[in-house]
Amino acid sequence: MHMHMLNNMNVTAETKKVLEKLKENRAEHSAIVKEAREGYMDQAEAALQKRLVQLREGKLVSLHFSLQPPQDHSDVYDTAIGMVEAHTEETIVLGASQFRSLMMDEWDWTAGFLASNSGYSALAAEKVGASR
Repeated sequence: MHMHMLNNMNVTAETKKVLEKLKENRAEHSAIVKEAREGYMDQAEAALQKRLVQLREGKLVSLHFSLQPPQDHSDVYDTAIGMVEAHTEETIVLGASQFRSLMMDEWDWTAGFLASNSGYSALAAEKVGASR
């Protein structure tokens, strides 16, 4: 079945299973963010130390750094979890894009998140490698 055909489909899912999957996905996201922040801090400190040594040696060096802080989309998970928790029915209807995001953990920002964090996080790098 082609993806565009799925866009018109809906699925009725158990609310508790959607919530469980969302919480599992958020935990994995948080693990990547934690690891990426630690990796970023290590790399940033090393880059600063290197430049400081160069400056103290009298070298005129650029203070431009190419390190970008890690991305974190935890707030998106928190909102989705809150919405599903507020849902009062035992089942919930999901469209194709909602299913991809909530159940398959494929958001519109997923590729960018993994790519930008893969330089700092082995977990993100592994996921980027798996998706190629």
